[in-house]
Amino acid sequence: MTEVEARLKTLEDVEEINKLQRAYGYYLEHWEKQQLVDLFSGGPDISIDTGRGLYLGQEGIKQFFFTGKRSSEFLHALMQLSGIVDVDPDGKTAKGRWYGFGPHAIPRDGVVRASWSMGVYEDEYIKEDGKWKFRKIHWRLIFSTPYEDGWVKTPIMPVPADFSPIDGFKPKPSTFVKPYPSGDIFPYHYKNPVTGK
Repeated sequence: MTEVEARLKTLEDVEEINKLQRAYGYYLEHWEKQQLVDLFSGGPDISIDTGRGLYLGQEGIKQFFFTGKRSSEFLHALMQLSGIVDVDPDGKTAKGRWYGFGPHAIPRDGVVRASWSMGVYEDEYIKEDGKWKFRKIHWRLIFSTPYEDGWVKTPIMPVPADFSPIDGFKPKPSTFVKPYPSGDIFPYHYKNPVTGK
């Protein structure tokens, strides 16, 4: 493969990963469980790590997404923004960083509550059978706040009971729980594009 062909292939890979990540955001809006699960690799080392816990393997991914029922009032719009994707030299793995930001309408204590949330993704991808898939989703919640309060007054709302794991499943503790106003910066997967540091 010539250098030009290699660079073109990398650009194609980045665009496919962009589409994968954005599709994930659209499926989150109405919590389309099977669509979300289908975006993951079939490998044994897949995971999703959020403030709700670390979910490992195929069973963990299913447990994360297949929790509770979603009414027609449910809304979980989380826009996938400001993506930076880097494909590894082997062309088989990649990493990406994204903001997730958006409005929600989620039942809490029997009442649908409007809220905002924002966080950062540091995700890992793998190419299987010519298709890019998620290998690991690392979600670091920055705030999840009632619409009427805002994140300065109420930065974190409790996770609704509807999001509890089913069948007594216990995820491992999350490693990324440092929300606003901690000032913590979720580590970058990349170096500064100007200084290289």
